[in-house]
Amino acid sequence: MNELFILGELMEEPQTGYDLSNALQVSLGRHRKVSYGVIYPLLEKLEKEGFAEVTNVRTEGKNKKVVTITEKGKERFFELMKMLVPNGAHNADIYLIKLDVMQHLNLDEQIQLLDQFYQEQKDIIKDTQDTLKKLAEEDSKDHWYANKKFELRLQQANLTIEWIVRFKHELNKEWC
Repeated sequence: MNELFILGELMEEPQTGYDLSNALQVSLGRHRKVSYGVIYPLLEKLEKEGFAEVTNVRTEGKNKKVVTITEKGKERFFELMKMLVPNGAHNADIYLIKLDVMQHLNLDEQIQLLDQFYQEQKDIIKDTQDTLKKLAEEDSKDHWYANKKFELRLQQANLTIEWIVRFKHELNKEWC
């Protein structure tokens, strides 16, 4: 997930580890902490694998390490973008990262990504509706609170589906 994000950001322009860390923090939300202990070892790994080049640049009296994506790194970026998002705890984060850098894909690939995200939301809706049905069958005060949480999840997924439909429509207008 972090590898995809960093390579995606580097597709835009060379950046420092500090800038990449801040961008990831913004992308994932204010409550997700991204430490330099995650970013800098990953940058070293990307450099070692030939996906990025790190150079020391002196600006304003300070030495900064600036990271640039290589051709091999661009190939890796597209490989990661084409991978299906796995089921798991961080799949929402992976979709957010992919949506953030999907402008580097062709239109068909962008639509395919949005279709996958759409299906993920449909699956969330089905699972949530099943859970709400079970909660309704077991009427209790505890279930009432759980029910409210699942109603929120249902509304979020439905709103996301509406957003995906609008986004696909705008993409098709933009590319035609």
